[in-house]
Amino acid sequence: MKKFVLSLGMAFIPLLASAQEIPAYQLGKIVVTATKTEQYQAEVGSSTTVITSDDLKKEGKTFVLDALRDVPGVSVMQYSSFGGATSIYLRGSKPGHTLVMIDGVEVNDPMGIDRSFDFAHLLTDDVQKIEVVRGPQSTLYGSDAIGGVINIITKKGKGRPRWKTLFEGGSYNTFKESLSYGGSNERFNYYFSLIRLDSDGISKAKDGSEDDAYRNTTFSNRLGYKILENVNLDLVFRYTDVKADIDDGAYQDDPNYIAWWKDLVGKASLSQSVNSFWDYKLSFSYSRTKRMYRDDPDSVDAFDNTHNWYIGDDKKFEWQNNFILADWNTITAGFEYEEERGFSDGRNSWDRFDRKSVDNKGYYLQDQINLGDKFFTTLGIRIDDHELFGTETTYKISSAYIISRTGTRVKANWGTGFKAPSLYQLYSSYGSPDLEPDESNSYDFGFEQSLLNNKISFGLIYFHNNFKNMVDFDMATFKYKNIGRAKTKGIETELAFKPWKDLKIGINYTYLDTENKETGKELGRRPKHQVALDINYKFLDKGNLNLSTTYVSSRWDDDANTKRLKQYAKIDLTVTYDLTKNFQIFARAENLFDKDYVQIRGYEMPKASFYAGVKASF
Repeated sequence: MKKFVLSLGMAFIPLLASAQEIPAYQLGKIVVTATKTEQYQAEVGSSTTVITSDDLKKEGKTFVLDALRDVPGVSVMQYSSFGGATSIYLRGSKPGHTLVMIDGVEVNDPMGIDRSFDFAHLLTDDVQKIEVVRGPQSTLYGSDAIGGVINIITKKGKGRPRWKTLFEGGSYNTFKESLSYGGSNERFNYYFSLIRLDSDGISKAKDGSEDDAYRNTTFSNRLGYKILENVNLDLVFRYTDVKADIDDGAYQDDPNYIAWWKDLVGKASLSQSVNSFWDYKLSFSYSRTKRMYRDDPDSVDAFDNTHNWYIGDDKKFEWQNNFILADWNTITAGFEYEEERGFSDGRNSWDRFDRKSVDNKGYYLQDQINLGDKFFTTLGIRIDDHELFGTETTYKISSAYIISRTGTRVKANWGTGFKAPSLYQLYSSYGSPDLEPDESNSYDFGFEQSLLNNKISFGLIYFHNNFKNMVDFDMATFKYKNIGRAKTKGIETELAFKPWKDLKIGINYTYLDTENKETGKELGRRPKHQVALDINYKFLDKGNLNLSTTYVSSRWDDDANTKRLKQYAKIDLTVTYDLTKNFQIFARAENLFDKDYVQIRGYEMPKASFYAGVKASF
């Protein structure tokens, strides 16, 4: 497969390139997550996707999870909608193998079974952009970054002060209101946002009769102050308060099962450009996730007796230094100290443990080399000193080469990664403090090509991941053990076509082949084929129409490969129109053709849904 993909790509590049006259190579958008420094996408070898706030507006996405569905290599699986728990599978890796950050703050749940992040409640209204970096990133970010990193960057105040407001209503008695205020002057920038979403929802249990309501209140703000000409102080704060009705499980309705989530994110950072060749950033971040569940006896189940809560927090101090040794060479070196704590309590003693904590020290070194603005290489090494399992060393090399004359870019990556056991896997009644970290060895390579004055661009990437020593649940002992081995490999392809100024068509396809090397079976909930199509058309100078289609092939719902889920395709439509410079109306349809589908067996997904609203700024 690898030889075929590489030969096919290399054969077509000269043929396509010879038939065109290529302008300057398009470097793409700015990304920070891939190297912890600002770089254009074309200047990093890692596979990156950047979703901007304009993209989110055009596509009418309410939740970040809906935007991620259209990213190549990303599979999103949700236990129904309106608050149903949501997992991300990045290139077939486990949900806990993806590090999630908000404004650079790690938000993976310390008390989650695998320390993954639940995307169910993250709204898009205050999001400036989303950076997705695929492939191992442990050399910069340590644990949890085996599969990659998703960094959600919120909006920053700019220009004269402005108020912005939104009101939306639609199916399932759903209403959303948001209010924001932001601006900046020579020394100070500020942005505040308040979002409220209410819905009667649908029954999460398929074939259920009782709707499960959902409430989400999110407040966020970013502040920046220029203390001196070369010294800046930045503050980030975000708080999310969610209440959701949930059900007992697949096909099992429950009239009084309620869950609460209270998530807090904060960060303070001081940055200084000392001179022309040295700048640094000192930062302290804190995140806290509190989950509570209550289910009393009812007519459906007289033996329900759940009153449990889980509280976890993560504190991190980081000192990052950038040394610009020459125009073509930048060294990034840093130190991190991180401590995570957590405990659980409630009526169920089997799911309860006292407060526990673990800490980790990380030392990283990265060298970025730029030769003639054509050849880019990044070398990285990191040493982590974990309180329980000791020292772990990870490596990475990432390269890209631009052939401007033909509009071609080739790239390749190789890296190792590790994933520390979660607090739950270490200290719950099913855990063991003797667990070792998951380990990975991964590589990818491919090319990107532009044609016809950048009216057409396409790319192809082959990736291969090996995971070993993974923490999995052992049914024989009812304990977590280092017994898992798995392999994932596949292809990511993207095509963008702009036939004229106001029309843009984008399509991407992911082929994923997975194997549990212990059993020889496929990994559950990873579709072999996934396609995302996006058509965007601007009309009458003030209007925009966006049509998006998502296709997900059949896949196993379980690792034992006994329950198979049907393929599905879903179409969404969003239309916006600017009545004035400061007033916009919009409407959207989700699941336009009323497709009956499920993402996880036994959990319902919404039928055809329709929403409309207005936005204003002043």
